[in-house]
Amino acid sequence: MTFSRSTLKLVAAGFIAAGALSVAASANAGTSWSVGINVPGVVVTEPAPVYYEPAPVYSRPAPTYYQPAPVYSTPAPVYYEPSWEERRAQRWEERRAERREWRRRQWEREQHRRYYEDRD
Repeated sequence: MTFSRSTLKLVAAGFIAAGALSVAASANAGTSWSVGINVPGVVVTEPAPVYYEPAPVYSRPAPTYYQPAPVYSTPAPVYYEPSWEERRAQRWEERRAERREWRRRQWEREQHRRYYEDRD
């Protein structure tokens, strides 16, 4: 395909006229302009979504701890049976205490008697 010189001149004159018009319009509007080559770009598309099922996970459940309720109880009574030596010593002490008590009462009677005899 060959173009004649007059056709090329006509096309060049058209580009210059279009450029001059756009320069004048952009100068008045206060905007900028650029010339680009419109080539189809790379089209990127998303792939179809793919679902992967997760692998099964087997684990032990967490241990559960329960605090037991507080238990309040009195200790069982302890019975201690004394030996025969201890019982003998205990009886001896009881007799000594009885004798002391008897002597104290005797002394009080004597003191009481003396006090009232001397007054008469």
